[in-house]
Amino acid sequence: MRILQFLGMGWAFGSVHSELTRYLHQRGIVSDMLDWSKTYPHSDMEMMKEYYDYFYGIPGETWPLTDNYGIPHNKIVVVAHGDYDLHHAITARPPEEMERFAEYAVVSEFLRDLSIAMGIKRIPKVVKLGVNYRRFFRPIADELRVVGYGGSMHRADHQGIDLKRGHLAKEATEAAGLVFSPAGQFHYLAMPHYYGSVQAVLVTSIKEGFGLPALEAAAAGRLVISTPVGEFPRQAALGAGLTAPLDDEAFKEFAIERLTYYKNHPGAYKEYCHEIQNSVKKLDWEFVIDDWINLFARRI
Repeated sequence: MRILQFLGMGWAFGSVHSELTRYLHQRGIVSDMLDWSKTYPHSDMEMMKEYYDYFYGIPGETWPLTDNYGIPHNKIVVVAHGDYDLHHAITARPPEEMERFAEYAVVSEFLRDLSIAMGIKRIPKVVKLGVNYRRFFRPIADELRVVGYGGSMHRADHQGIDLKRGHLAKEATEAAGLVFSPAGQFHYLAMPHYYGSVQAVLVTSIKEGFGLPALEAAAAGRLVISTPVGEFPRQAALGAGLTAPLDDEAFKEFAIERLTYYKNHPGAYKEYCHEIQNSVKKLDWEFVIDDWINLFARRI
């Protein structure tokens, strides 16, 4: 089987899909990535259409394939990674388009339920993301001094609501007497080193399609404190992080208390980080890659 992924190459798409490509190759499936920000000769795309069994893309972002290059919908599998993907798909594209794709999936139950609530008739499959444990593994730090933040500090949804609330992470960190060091817009290949430069990572989002930073930080053996969004409840249930309240003030109170405790108790900090790192092994890509393979294989 041969699959061409048509998508953006920046973090977090770059991180997710470079790993997906790698794990598919390990299972004997040819999988390549094509940058959607570039323009390609029609002759090249025609040959790719004949060579690859399926194109993989994001809902609302496959129009260059269908409209410009003549790739039929029944050769395209789409997977939504966030609520933006769903909103964009139903506002920018024909309403019946989701029915025409070879397959439609999302990366969490939250997005599946959101898709249904938004009136998309086709019920999506759910395919979970994983983490490359070996890539992000770092030695456990001796003490807690620097707190990280792995996503955008602010992102407004279509109603103007800030979904990220990064200011809460900054305020909680400083109130605990620690240094705040957000990642900003680092390239995804720089993120393993970034996680090694901090000793904890906070996630303050109101909602997430999945929640990659919490997963990556856990693999790095960092203290993870997150709101119960995306797939974090599943991660926390395995022992790979602490669940904080969604409310602004309640989040800060919880985070300040936990950060202060682990700052003042380095032994307990190291012990818990070991527990987090060992627990997240169960969320490696090797445990979810079969679901991705089946997403395509059932169409062959």
